[in-house]
Parts: sequence; structure tokens; C-alpha cells
Amino acid sequence: MDRRRIAAAAAGLVLFGGVVAVLRTTATGDPVARTSTSAPPPTSLAPFAAEGVLVPAPGAPPKPPDGLRVLPGPGRVQVLWTGDAPGYEIGWGRDGQVGHHRLVAQTATQLDGLDDGAEYRVEVRAVDAHGQRSEPVRGQATPGSTRTGEYALLDLFDQPDAPDPARWRLAVRPNCARATPGRGEDGRRLVISSNCASAPAVLRSRTPFVLRDADDLGRFFVETDAPGPDGELALDLVPGPVTTVSGDGLPPGAIRLRVASGNGTTTAEVLTADGLQTTSVRAVPTLHPGLTHRWELALRRDGARVLFDGEVVASSPAVPTWTEATALVSVSGPTGQRVNLSLAAFDAAPATAPPRATTPEVRVVVAPEPVAAKTTPIPGVTGGQLRMTLLHTDPSPTAPEFTLAIGDQRVPLRPALPGVPWRAGVGYPVVADLPPAALVREGDHVAVTVVTALRVQATHVDLELTSAPGSPATATSVETTPLNGLEEVLARVDGTVLDAAGRPVAEGAPIQRGRVVFDLVLDGRSGQRGTGLAGLAGFVVRLDGERVAAVPTNLGGPGVAGSYRLALDTGDLSSGPHMLEVKLYGTNPETRPTSAFVSFSVD
Repeated sequence: MDRRRIAAAAAGLVLFGGVVAVLRTTATGDPVARTSTSAPPPTSLAPFAAEGVLVPAPGAPPKPPDGLRVLPGPGRVQVLWTGDAPGYEIGWGRDGQVGHHRLVAQTATQLDGLDDGAEYRVEVRAVDAHGQRSEPVRGQATPGSTRTGEYALLDLFDQPDAPDPARWRLAVRPNCARATPGRGEDGRRLVISSNCASAPAVLRSRTPFVLRDADDLGRFFVETDAPGPDGELALDLVPGPVTTVSGDGLPPGAIRLRVASGNGTTTAEVLTADGLQTTSVRAVPTLHPGLTHRWELALRRDGARVLFDGEVVASSPAVPTWTEATALVSVSGPTGQRVNLSLAAFDAAPATAPPRATTPEVRVVVAPEPVAAKTTPIPGVTGGQLRMTLLHTDPSPTAPEFTLAIGDQRVPLRPALPGVPWRAGVGYPVVADLPPAALVREGDHVAVTVVTALRVQATHVDLELTSAPGSPATATSVETTPLNGLEEVLARVDGTVLDAAGRPVAEGAPIQRGRVVFDLVLDGRSGQRGTGLAGLAGFVVRLDGERVAAVPTNLGGPGVAGSYRLALDTGDLSSGPHMLEVKLYGTNPETRPTSAFVSFSVD
């Protein structure tokens, strides 16, 4: 079968090692590069079909969606429905008005940044392949919180400096992730953005998780849209001063709730260092990207439970052997991952975070000997603790001893807790207790050296300082711009080359002269990266560079996605390979167009 995923790129551009190029598919299916500098085209199309070309025509408007549910939450509304249309248009607003719109391909979406206590009207219309709309289905909801009770920690991440530096420390690989307060439609939640694949971004609670003296020892839960497609969410409780731990090398006593998604399914399990088995109670329902859910790790004297939106989905015999632990929330996933955190809480024994001191940036180098530098004391502090994770390739079964150099001081860099495994490729958490003489900086940063001859990399570095009495923490700069945005893009392009009888052409096989059929699929569900898709004005088809068809898809408003069958007369084509180009145009002038290519050969 010659089903060829059409190579596509926003604005017709793909970057290969610094070279701007577009992909095309040769007659053998091998991708090759071709440069392109096309400018943004107009945002509307007139229908066109060259002689001998058949293009699809619109039919009746689609049927309205079924089973609309509008579910309120704190600062948000979730909208779910059923239907088989290629796309949908969501409208919403306050006071009976509908002033906001969004295009989606999935049958669910979440509206964020809403005002609690205000009633919102919601409308959903089905959108067919030509942009025709159905009649709307309507609902309404009033956002608000129903949370009650006392918590040892409760953070809604709705403050302008989120994550609150008095409550959380963010630990990441250098330049890999960022946590920023939400803005606009991301309002009243924390945005965690990443540009490194599979590199966890970790929030460490400065408040310890302390067990209750009861059968119900405590609960650790978050409300988030993580793990996201092909992502992972972890809630860790670790009896030691760590910034991150690896699921492949959990330290003794650690308990992890791991939620992972892939191939359209999501699994939840409890992990421990001794490999206790998790029992699945019920399957995790299908998760729609962008929808917030509650994940909870509940600890009891008779074992651990995993709850999803209040329902138990897994259990484990794991029982904590400690009374106090460091709590970590970590997310990881593909490059460009962006997830949101709306709440993190402990339902456990009362505990408080230590007083916060202003912490300078920490820069770490690894070398056999430190480099002498001029330093000055850090004012207003009496002590500190430096945590980090070491990545290495050392095949030795046991860890060597490490030393940390700061200024003219050397202090031991010890395992964060006894029994931490030393394995190549697995993070090794370490910690150094810093005496007053080691609390120095070089200019505006703290420079430290991990003294070792081994090849190691220091990641997830976190310096916690102890303030002197009467020394308040000063304000720190707050990152407000995520590493990646919510740019709305056009649907993903896929296609199949068929012969005149509508049969798929075997890869590399020529087509008999007469007619070639081209099935084009604009897949919105695979293409949707953020909360919605860009509006589609239509597409143009070119054969060997000559325009042969133009299909508008905005008959009733911007299109979303769809399936199309075109037929082309090949009677006048020369023998050998030929190239079809499909170019998609958005209805918004700021939407970058998409070019895609597929080849076939005529006998």
C-alpha cells in the first residue's frame, strides 16, 4: 500500500540542523529536502478545478452534537459532547452573551481563566469538511470551588508570582523548563513549559509532608491536565533532602505515584524501591488533552491508593516507613510539552515551611580541582543546604565520595539518604550542608565545583539558605513568559494515492495512464497542540507546480479539518515521477500556511 504520511511544515518550513527546508516524498518514499521562502498567502480561496480534475462538493450541513455536558470547576468550565464531525466550534461568554470562540477537533475542551460566581453560556456547533455549521447545542455553568476542610498545604497557583517562592522550589535541567503564572485563558493556574524531551521539571514543596497518627496517614493530590500526550506525571514522597528522584532508581523508603500516557491510553501505578506490585482496580478513562483532573496518592496503614477524580483506580501494599518526607511534583514529556497545574495540596498532619531567604543563582561546574575566584559573603544568612542530582556513566557498583568546593571552603557532598542506588544513566541525589564560611558568591551568583575526576553532570540544583533573625527575604524576579506558546496551527495532513478503481497503489509501483485518485485527510485531532486549532480557509493542489484545484473550507465560517477525495486525469502526463503539492491556508493572516507533498509515478 502506498499510504504516505505527507511531509508538512508550518509556513512550508522545517529546520534540519540549521538548514531551512521543506520535505517532499520521492517515488520511493524517501524524504529529501528542498528550500522554500514563500510569503504568507491570502486568507480566502475561490473554488477552482482544472480540466479533467474532480473536486469534492459540500453536502448538507452537519447534525448538531449530542450529549452536551457543561461541568463547572474553580475558575474553569469543562465542555464535553459526542459526535463524529471532523471539527467543532465552541462559543462562550458571560451574562447570556457569546463573545469568545474556539475551534477544536476533539469532543471536549476546557475554558479557563473564568470568574467564579458568574454564569457562563456555552454553545457547541459541529463543523463539516467545508466549514458548514450545524445548529448549536447550548448549556450554562457557574464556575466555583467546592473544596472544604483544613490542609497542611493548599496552593491554587493563582498569585502573580506563582509558583510561590515561600512554598515551592523549581528544579530543572539547565534551560530545559520553566514554571510561570498563567495569563489570559491560562489564568489562575501554573504553566509548566519545556523544550527538552523527557527531562523532568520538578516542583519541590518547602513544606514537609508529615504523616498523621491515624489509619488514614495522609493524602497528596494535584489538579492538572498532566501528563498530556506521551507524557508523565509523578508525585513523590521521599524521606530525605532531594530535588528529584528517578523512577528507575528510587531511594529506599520513597513512594511514587506515576501516571504515564502513550498510544491513547493512560496508566497509573505506585512505585517503590523494593518493587511492590500495583493492583489495577479499574482502567483510567480516556483523557482529553487540556482537561484538568485530580490525581491523588492516599497513604493508609494497610497500603496506598491511587484516586482519579475521587475514584480508586489502583492500590498497592506500600506503607511508609517514615513519618516525614519531601514532596515532589514532576512532569516530563516530548519536546514542547506544556501542562498546567491548578492545585497542589496535602491532607496530612500540620507542618510549616522554613523561613525563606533570598537565594542567588547557583552555577555548578565539575572538575578535578576548583578554580580560585574572588568572593563576597552572602548577607543575612547563617547556613544553607545545596541539593542536586548527578548523572553519570560510571559502571562501578558503588558511588565514590564527592567534595563540593565553594570559595576557599570544601564540604562533603553526600548521598541525600542512605541506600541511594549508583547506576549509570540514573540520577544520583546528593546534598551538602553549608557552614557560614561557605556562604559566599561571585558577583550575583554562587559558584560551586563538584570536585571529581569522573564525568558527571549536575542537574536539578537547588540552594536552600537559612535567614539570620530579622533578615526578611527580598523580592525576586518572576519569570512570566513560558518557553513555548499556545500558537494555533492548522490540521495535520495525511494522504493516500489510489488508482482509477480506488485501490491503493503499492509503494514504488507506477499508475496506469488514465486517472489517479488522491484521498486527502486533514487530521485535527493529531494536529491540535494547544487549546484549539487555527481556522482553515481552504487548500490548493498543484501538480508538478501547476495549480489544478482549489477547495475553500470556510463556507459557514472557518473550517477545522476533514476528508476529501480528488481525481486527476493523467492522460497527458509524461511517464515517470510526478509531484502533488497541497497547501493549506488559514483564515487568520497571522496563521502560518502549511505545505505538504506526495509523489506518484505514471507508467
